[in-house]
Amino acid sequence: MAKSAISKSMGRKKTTTTHVSGLSTSRATTKRKAENVKFGSLSRKQRQDLKEYGTLVPVDFEDDDDNDDTQAGLPSKRPRRVVYEEDLDREMNEQHESEEDQEESEAESDMDDWEKPSAYSQLVGLLKKTSKHRDFYKKIEREQEGIEEEEEEEEDINEEASDDNGGLSEENIDESDVEVAAEEEASENEDAKEEVQQEDENDEDAHVIEDVDENFVIGQDSDDEGENGDLYNRRFADQQPKTFDEDIALSEQKKWIPLMFQDDVLKEVASFTLHPDSTIKQQKPIDDLVQAGVNERIAKKWKEANSSCVKEADGSALFTPLQQRLFRYLSEYRDMLYCNRTIENASEIRNTYLLHALNHIYKTNNHIVKNNSKIAAAFKENKDIGEVRDQGFTRPKVLIVVPFRNCAVKIVDALIKLSGTNQQENKNRFYDEFSLRDSDQLNQSKPADFLDTFSGNVDDHFRFGIKFGLKTMKFYSSLFGSDLIIASPLGLRTLINGEEGDEKNYDALSSIEMIIIDQTNHILMQNWEHVEYVLQHLNLIPVDTHGCDISRIKSWYLDKKSCYLRQTLVFSEFLTPEINGLFNKHMKNISGKIKIKQRYEDGSILDVIPQVQQTFTRVDTTSLAAMNDARFKHFTEKTLPALRKSALMQTHTLIFVPSYFDYVRLRNYFEDNMYSYQSCCEYTTSGGLTRARGDFFKGRTSFLLYTERLHFFRR
Repeated sequence: MAKSAISKSMGRKKTTTTHVSGLSTSRATTKRKAENVKFGSLSRKQRQDLKEYGTLVPVDFEDDDDNDDTQAGLPSKRPRRVVYEEDLDREMNEQHESEEDQEESEAESDMDDWEKPSAYSQLVGLLKKTSKHRDFYKKIEREQEGIEEEEEEEEDINEEASDDNGGLSEENIDESDVEVAAEEEASENEDAKEEVQQEDENDEDAHVIEDVDENFVIGQDSDDEGENGDLYNRRFADQQPKTFDEDIALSEQKKWIPLMFQDDVLKEVASFTLHPDSTIKQQKPIDDLVQAGVNERIAKKWKEANSSCVKEADGSALFTPLQQRLFRYLSEYRDMLYCNRTIENASEIRNTYLLHALNHIYKTNNHIVKNNSKIAAAFKENKDIGEVRDQGFTRPKVLIVVPFRNCAVKIVDALIKLSGTNQQENKNRFYDEFSLRDSDQLNQSKPADFLDTFSGNVDDHFRFGIKFGLKTMKFYSSLFGSDLIIASPLGLRTLINGEEGDEKNYDALSSIEMIIIDQTNHILMQNWEHVEYVLQHLNLIPVDTHGCDISRIKSWYLDKKSCYLRQTLVFSEFLTPEINGLFNKHMKNISGKIKIKQRYEDGSILDVIPQVQQTFTRVDTTSLAAMNDARFKHFTEKTLPALRKSALMQTHTLIFVPSYFDYVRLRNYFEDNMYSYQSCCEYTTSGGLTRARGDFFKGRTSFLLYTERLHFFRR
């Protein structure tokens, strides 16, 4: 085997005066010829030493002497290792294989990270392909790639320069090099100063654009005036105050500060805020709607639209006393639960919350149009105005939930008067679908509350969108292109779950900033679970982009914090545990919430004319979850046996059941135990009701089951 040049030069070595065993030798210290040693007679260690060092006498035990020699500048006495070409090739191949294995492992780890991209990254990828500004995204990518290439080229040049210089030390630097470096630093400082001056000039130009666009108005709208205009800008700005996250944490922990007080008009008021607020009791009269932050176009139409509510003697007044107090709290974007709704003040409440909702829609649209003009002007002048975030995932901002179609008709009538539009598209179609024929009119002999609730179309499955323009108002616009959505709980439930084989879709509700639930006590007679389901699907991240521009979506939408800025308004005639649960669970507005109710001291039991014995029984239960079972067990084991023993009670006993689920449970129990009974519920036909009433009246059946919903709809 041929040896390399290194191994040949290593063959001639000096031997020391010490043997491997550590004993001294009598031979001289001059050079000696290598003795002929048979390879087969060597031990394993000697063979290894012979292969590695080319000699049988390694000098590892003379490290101290070698170190002294090297420090003194003399050549080291340590024998060098013999390196063969085959060994070098083998080591290089092993090193190359190890590098390839390391690269494969890194690639596999990258693949593992890539297999599960986030929903946000997918959304950004789709927007880069479908957004209107995809050319802008490509331009940014090209600029970034060019910058990276320039940086790489500069690094390569610097490396080559350092290699050519041979690693200069501080001692080898000449004075000329110092002067050159000083000149370069001075030139860099001058360039930096010029760049700063250019940036200042650009900033001044940007301020000029903003000052010019501040006067940009749409239909002579001045929505930045007044205290409430500033409140809107602060509340729905992209950059929230530093205490935003702290307020969210307090809201989630339900650390509300309660404040109870009495009001002459609102009766009993309970305020809940995250920070002490002494202004909640103050009553600020509103003399000018524009100064109060209301859109000028709406302010001009308000008196005419609200003329039916204001008394003739107070014709100059803008609001009634109730409207004055309600609008003050609504304009501060507080959540509200109002439980004193009546037939008399229903139109006052409706006009007030429609004024607030329409004002919010106009402000939002005007703000977006202003920013569009700024972006267009900057694009023409080839200037950058920075980030403009003024939108949500979708366009709808206000959701109004009502139980029946006749409620939607009253809302649309008020919106047409208040919006100030000259043209309403699809208006005839709306009235055809939401009104009744003359032959279907209600019997006028019914009570007043029944006529107010059921006069008109009482269908409970509907939803439609309304889009507002400068002078037009369009009904039945696409839900994703609408500003306002009016729907029933059932209509929203079918929209979310998918109707007729459609996929689940709650994207239209992802950017709702205000939800209004009117006539909530009537919704209780339908299905309260639909309301809970809808509230759970508000302000969620949408499944699809629907053509939105992600560069203009507000940050708190992307962070799933819009529910803490959403305003929830609930109006009812009385307070129930279900409505109170909605107040505690779903009203998380960081601006605070208000509960308005009335204490009823005089009950209606004393007004019952017939002298009927009234017995109230208290049923103890361990928890709310076991309440229904405990009540059913008490009724079947104690109340029913007592009724069967009484000959008088057994013949004509009416059992009134508030819940339909309890009604079904009790009906099955009567059927299994062979009771003589008739059942009447809201799903019973007219013939079935007549037959059941006749049998009960003539004594052919002993018990009659009667549900609350039947009494509500068909009394």
